[in-house]
Amino acid sequence: MKQPHDNWSKYYDFVYEKTFGNLYHRLTELTLYKISEIIKEGTILDFGAGTGRLAIPLMQKGYEVIAIEKSSGMVEVLIQKCANQELQIPIFNCSISEYSNGKAELAIAVFTVLSYQITENEFNKCIQTISQHIKPKGYFFFDLPNKVFFNAGQIINIQLPDFKRYVSLIKIGETDIYTYKEICSGIFNGENFHYEDEFSTRYWDINSINTILNKYGLMDTNKFFPEFNPTGSTYKLYQKI
Repeated sequence: MKQPHDNWSKYYDFVYEKTFGNLYHRLTELTLYKISEIIKEGTILDFGAGTGRLAIPLMQKGYEVIAIEKSSGMVEVLIQKCANQELQIPIFNCSISEYSNGKAELAIAVFTVLSYQITENEFNKCIQTISQHIKPKGYFFFDLPNKVFFNAGQIINIQLPDFKRYVSLIKIGETDIYTYKEICSGIFNGENFHYEDEFSTRYWDINSINTILNKYGLMDTNKFFPEFNPTGSTYKLYQKI
């Protein structure tokens, strides 16, 4: 079954660098720094690892990393990047709720990963699986896009001679579910490319899902991360009791 980003996984890093430039790299560095404050060493489960934006530098910093990614296209890119850098990262091509392997001191699901869970049943299964694979007293670090992000309608509109990208979010009825639509084209490694992507995503309010997190033994540390406010997402840290 086709997954979000499957048909543009090989352009993914390039597209985000073209879209956000140094801001994208600064977000990565900030996220890595905050992770190092949460745990100094140990194993990290990277749920929604993508092409390894965090998994690869975390491994290079000395952490043990397990990557979980549902998109087979993204996994192919991650495997190739690991081979190029001679890194041995265990990679599992499955959804969050399908993961059933090693446990860790820290699980992360950042860059809107949880928003891909559309129903409450999916979200429950997702959080249950994550909690089951966090060691006692371990942590769960994640983000949730804010309502203003979803209500923006037009997220990105770049129209340059060599790069065009348009991204929109369209609300479905009176629900908190939205349709993500993207059209992008440009020049990558000297060749023209074009792709379109469409999938469902959902706004989850932190107050409403706190009960779900608590149900599976994850408690809010009440630590705030205002540094991430410009991203349009709220970052949270929960601990496994």
